[in-house]
Amino acid sequence: MTNQGECPKCGKRVLHVNIENIVGMIGGEANGRCLSYCCIHCNAVLGVQVDPRSKRRTRRKATTPKEQ
Repeated sequence: MTNQGECPKCGKRVLHVNIENIVGMIGGEANGRCLSYCCIHCNAVLGVQVDPRSKRRTRRKATTPKEQ
């Protein structure tokens, strides 16, 4: 039998989670792509980690009003 945890907020068994892509912030700057794991019953965040399969985001060159 496998070990199954409980959600710390609602107390229900966690058999499935909602996974969302989010952006990690360091010092107020968007720095990387992350994954958020949430309880399907109450939507409490159970964990966050850096997305190991994400590709580096390319930096956009700042545009001036004349270029638009």
